[in-house]
Amino acid sequence: MIRSAIRAHLPAMLPLFLLGAAHAQPSAATVTAARTAGVYPAAAAPGETAWIFGLGGVPPEGKLNVGGQATEYRLDRPSGWLAFQVPQAAAGGPQALTLRGAPQTLRLNVLTLPPGTDALVYVRPDAAKTVQAEYTRRLQALTETCAKTCPAEVQSVLRRLSAQPAPTLTPLTAPVKGQGVTPGLAARVAGTPAVRAPLITLNTLKAASLTGLLNPVARPPAAPTDSICSALAGTVPTAGLPLGQVLTLLELIFAGDLQTDPTRVGWPNQATDPPYAKMPPAQVLARLLNLRGGSGKGVTIHVLDTASAAEDPFTYSGQYYTVPFTDRPYHGRAIGEIAQAVAPGAQLNYRQVCEKDGSCSTLKTVQALCAVATDARRGGRHVVNLSVGGPNPTRGLELALREVTALGVPVAASYGNRDDCASLVAGDRCNHYPADWTRAFEFGPAVNLASRSLRPTMLFSVAGWDIAGGRLATYNRGVGNPGVLTEAPSVQAPGEFWLGGYPYFGTSFAAPVVSGLLANWMSCQPGVPLLPLITTPGQAPIAASVVNACP
Repeated sequence: MIRSAIRAHLPAMLPLFLLGAAHAQPSAATVTAARTAGVYPAAAAPGETAWIFGLGGVPPEGKLNVGGQATEYRLDRPSGWLAFQVPQAAAGGPQALTLRGAPQTLRLNVLTLPPGTDALVYVRPDAAKTVQAEYTRRLQALTETCAKTCPAEVQSVLRRLSAQPAPTLTPLTAPVKGQGVTPGLAARVAGTPAVRAPLITLNTLKAASLTGLLNPVARPPAAPTDSICSALAGTVPTAGLPLGQVLTLLELIFAGDLQTDPTRVGWPNQATDPPYAKMPPAQVLARLLNLRGGSGKGVTIHVLDTASAAEDPFTYSGQYYTVPFTDRPYHGRAIGEIAQAVAPGAQLNYRQVCEKDGSCSTLKTVQALCAVATDARRGGRHVVNLSVGGPNPTRGLELALREVTALGVPVAASYGNRDDCASLVAGDRCNHYPADWTRAFEFGPAVNLASRSLRPTMLFSVAGWDIAGGRLATYNRGVGNPGVLTEAPSVQAPGEFWLGGYPYFGTSFAAPVVSGLLANWMSCQPGVPLLPLITTPGQAPIAASVVNACP
């Protein structure tokens, strides 16, 4: 992925139910024993305060690690929680919290987001009236029960949040006559809708403490998850409020009926004489992969990026090998041109989800994926290219990807570049979503290949393959960052091309190679191909049987 000069980092995907514990009372030397330890809020930005609660036998002050970054904690006596400030240099996305005496399961989603990022809410259609009617009352009820047992900062956030009006809700996507949501995504049993009872009510909030709500033992089982595309959406302003607390609190008071994300979803992703300078992509791929000329006829490649059907306002400046460049145009448009060089018979459909400055909208991305799902239900074969991403897992994005992949639509997502991990230290996890969900989208029985057991996936995490050295490119995420933890990609592809006299390089431009190959495959073969990660230096990164799958 290329990265814009102005980084708009990807938002948080919060777990619906947080690990929790009953209220713990402090002693002079240690925090007394309680139930399961947990973290509040589920997400927090660098410099913000977070807490661990329900932890016993730990000194009232000391040090803990957020990923590989050390920070001090102290006991908040009114609540019995351990307060700590998220380090300014903390890596984005889910990071392990390590503290002697604490369980190994503690995680905090570190929000690396630009100022002014608001909260996006998704509401079940049958719960919309409840959310609108009880929004303020539920926040006020929790404020009252939190008055004596919560940290002062949490009480302040609740008071200020409850002073805001309920968000205006509108359908996330326009209904399509005669079309429903994908079967199975709404937790249906034998075709009959599951009966839904509210998990949290106004009376529950009046009777429970915040710590009690966070305790999973005390919470009912989760309600069925409806299709994200049928939800109503709204925005909650967070000016002056810690976004992670807003997201967590709203999910707690409307458990099962409301889900949240930040409004920003990520950014579009982006050394000796350059190889294959100014050679057309199709010729480069013919040399490197022995691509004999694909078709992709009858397949639509949906490019969710900076380009619309009419324009692509994105520009980028940098250096490629010894070649400096300024205001190089396009990102999404280049993605489409590379995909079409691989599959010239495929139809391109540009869907603009990112702005000129490189910031990408959570809502626009979810809406674009829901539109792809609508197209897929009408018929035809489809592929999605997502050369965007960031460190925070986003619930709406994952659910929308479930929607399209359940319809047989594969997705190629860029793995992320080395600069995504800049300044991280050993122990930090360098995350990049949606690519890091690739294992979660595996399906079917395992296939034994070269002494490895592999399963096909509907979400391909595409790393860049060095076209000069014939190996994993040094611009890939995690390369050259010793001790930094990363999820492995699922496949490599060439990621360096020249278009219009400009170089385009990075995992962003490896993803459309796979998108094009998927389109070629689907034009003559069933399902999706198995694309193992080939890392042998000098060996082509993709098997010839996939590159030239069609006669």
